[in-house]
Amino acid sequence: MNNVSDYNLNAMVSEWAVEIFEQADTEESAYDLAQEYADGSEWVIYHYKSHQICSLCDTSNGESMIDEMGLGENVTYDSIASTIAYWEIHTRLYDAIASLYQITKELVQ
Repeated sequence: MNNVSDYNLNAMVSEWAVEIFEQADTEESAYDLAQEYADGSEWVIYHYKSHQICSLCDTSNGESMIDEMGLGENVTYDSIASTIAYWEIHTRLYDAIASLYQITKELVQ
């Protein structure tokens, strides 16, 4: 993803969700993989990229998670940006995976 936008972020996360869905043996293992994908994302690791997500995308999911977690010591702008980006990616990825499993369940019935 070169240009950050909600559309591109959703597209990236959707691709990851399909990869995870195809790799995972169970729904639970899919969510474990989702955490690894989000945590290892360049959009979380590199502060510059995290700042792009925070400034150019709707980050309400990530900000909600920050509120729920509370703030600790040694909080910096960079760490907050990375944390928001992580939770935004993580939440969107979980939602995409849940949708794939829901669709699969409906098709089986």
